[in-house]
Amino acid sequence: MTIKTDFVCNLSLDSNQIRLFYAENWDRGIALTDKKFYDWQFLETPNGKKKDHCVVAYDEQKKEVLGVMGLNKRKFFLDGKSINGAELTTWIVSDKATRSGVGAKILGFIQSNFDILIGMGITNMALPIYMRSGFRFMQNIPRFIRVINFEKIKEYSTFNNLAIKLIKKWSSLSLTKYIASEVNDENYKELFNSIKTNLNLFSRDNNNRKWRYGKHPYFKYKEYIISDLKASPKSSSYVALREELNLREFKILHVMDLFGNTKSLPLALSFIEMYAIDKGFDLIDFYCTTSSIYRFMLCSGWFSTTDDLCFQFPHLFHPIEMRNPPTTSLIYWSKNNLISMADLSKLYISKQDADLDRPTLKTINAIKDLSN
Repeated sequence: MTIKTDFVCNLSLDSNQIRLFYAENWDRGIALTDKKFYDWQFLETPNGKKKDHCVVAYDEQKKEVLGVMGLNKRKFFLDGKSINGAELTTWIVSDKATRSGVGAKILGFIQSNFDILIGMGITNMALPIYMRSGFRFMQNIPRFIRVINFEKIKEYSTFNNLAIKLIKKWSSLSLTKYIASEVNDENYKELFNSIKTNLNLFSRDNNNRKWRYGKHPYFKYKEYIISDLKASPKSSSYVALREELNLREFKILHVMDLFGNTKSLPLALSFIEMYAIDKGFDLIDFYCTTSSIYRFMLCSGWFSTTDDLCFQFPHLFHPIEMRNPPTTSLIYWSKNNLISMADLSKLYISKQDADLDRPTLKTINAIKDLSN
């Protein structure tokens, strides 16, 4: 057996073969089998240069794919410096290659080509390989829930009397005044440049922003700049939202991104909550690893799914499924500066990153049916 490990674009393969491998080896329907989504995720990215950089273990003699790691090249800012990074998504090895060392070879190849790596939803089988390779593991990405209409969601929640009392206690909103304006390249660039020296995060420059929120093949997003009454860009926050409207049971507002000047973050929370109420949403959720941001939610009536065990709500919706805890895991690695990477007060990962916002195949097919 002659196994070569490399990027798909460097092998005698094409993306159709990789999608077929996922279809044949993943135990349930997955969005990566959909050409439109796969191409967006891996070929149309700002740093991909129209090439497939998923990493494959390939048997050259049998002309057979043995394993794949989905990979999106993406610059990462660590301590204010631009680093060669990548998002890792959906690692799978065929049954015939199990215990052959193929998985470790794939990961080793990736580590030799990048300086920063992030992945989510780590399986028990994969975790030992990551840990032996120097990754650090966060079992539960912090997730925060703001209950707007408890009567609509309580059938799908787990809660006790304390949760009911807290929901009532936290029902009032602060009437903080703010200005919500449309995002343009200039006001966004100034805002992102002001925070990328304070947070460790994947690039969210205008090219990445437009790809992520403007070119998604199936989801639609809304973006806002939230400022104080003086409307100073240096005292502003950026908010990206996705409205979950295709559930019959309830309506969820997903906060995809939230970052900005410290003084403006409470204003952004007020905007998000008022937006949800005005649009008739029953619940808001937000994933965020950065305590310097989510501290405002902890003090503003949001439940933490990792700490406030009195209230829990599903994080899988197609179909609705409660897991304990209702969030996912994270692995992170830095070749030269793991100490800075592990500073969780600065590491900013949200629903925008990796595959945390990936549609299910059921969702994709439903959207396609509506468009036909």
